[in-house]
Amino acid sequence: MSAQTFSVSDYKGVRNIELSPNGRLVVIAGGNGAGKSSFIDAIAELFDPKGTKLTPKPIREGAAEASAEYVDRDLSLRIRRVWKKDGTPGTLTVEALDGAKYSKPSDMVADLLGGAIFDPVAFLNLDEKKQREALLEKVDLPFDLDAIGRQKAAAEQRRLEAGREVKRLRGALSSMANPLDAPDAEISSAEVLAELEDAQAQNRTRDAISARYDARAARYDELTRQIEALTAEREIVGQEQEAARDALVALPPTIGLEPIQQKLRDLDEVNRLARARMEYAKVAAEHADAEAAQGAAQRDLDKIDATKREGLAQAVFPIGGLSVDDTGVTFNGVPFSQVNSAMRRRIAFAIATAGEPKLKLVIVKDGDLLDSDSLQAIADLADDRGYTVLVERDRDESRRIGFTVRDGQLADSAGDQR
Repeated sequence: MSAQTFSVSDYKGVRNIELSPNGRLVVIAGGNGAGKSSFIDAIAELFDPKGTKLTPKPIREGAAEASAEYVDRDLSLRIRRVWKKDGTPGTLTVEALDGAKYSKPSDMVADLLGGAIFDPVAFLNLDEKKQREALLEKVDLPFDLDAIGRQKAAAEQRRLEAGREVKRLRGALSSMANPLDAPDAEISSAEVLAELEDAQAQNRTRDAISARYDARAARYDELTRQIEALTAEREIVGQEQEAARDALVALPPTIGLEPIQQKLRDLDEVNRLARARMEYAKVAAEHADAEAAQGAAQRDLDKIDATKREGLAQAVFPIGGLSVDDTGVTFNGVPFSQVNSAMRRRIAFAIATAGEPKLKLVIVKDGDLLDSDSLQAIADLADDRGYTVLVERDRDESRRIGFTVRDGQLADSAGDQR
């Protein structure tokens, strides 16, 4: 006796079909409208723990209710869903073969399947983004990939804005004068005027004392000629002369006024250059800050990319070499769409059979897309991984190797089952 039985009654185009396959590959064949798609849909909905309604009218015309059932004797388990005419998604029950029922059948089904049933052929027909999403549902990553994506987008925006500021400020600097010999700050005209006044006062003092000395010297010469008569006066004048000379020697040398006056005349130009130098320094500092912000954003991006690479490297994917990038699934670094078709089928089946569920079942609705070699590859993989694969297919040798459905029932001429 087969360990598994699939049964469907009065669901869409099915009247009554019961299969007890002997092999891992179970092909459901038959012409258009025969009921094979209805049978596959009923089994798919049976194992949907959420009870999602796949069709608005699941019950065959004229029937009171529809049902789908799966029995696994190895697991000592019966899963059954019944659809009534009240429009509900169908009542799900899970029970042991000895009659014991489980209180939360949907949780039980989800646990048995390790999630949901995955169609590997349907996966091959998804776009790159949806393939990526489907794969990630099968992989336990050490981080939230969407959060990583948002962080990366924010860092890229910061880098973009900082780069624009760097470019703007670089352009501003290129059009600005930077007089290297200018002072670092403007010079106060009051300070220069004060310096000039101090020099003029000092020069006046020196001129006055110098004039006094000259006068005393002249007087001394006159007195010398009159020395006989003016000896006492000569002595006094001599003493005054000596004192004036000492005072003159003690004074600093005469200050040239022209350099100071020139400094005052050049003050506006000097200050203009100083202002230019200060403005250049300000913009240069802003440019350095913008470059620093740009670099910080780049470091954030590098860190995010490193975190993503490390997390993906640590993640256990269903098959070696499988990973994801920002746009889709990759295999050995190559986009999934560019991998050869045989390997793509193998990878899709590996994804479908990832994990260790108690109930190892794969349902393929678009089996006509598989040629004989592809079907054999799936059969080999199913045997290798211990999975039962339920395939809707009517091309090539399907009716010879599978169960043939006609008018909602199994045809009497069904061939030997794999």
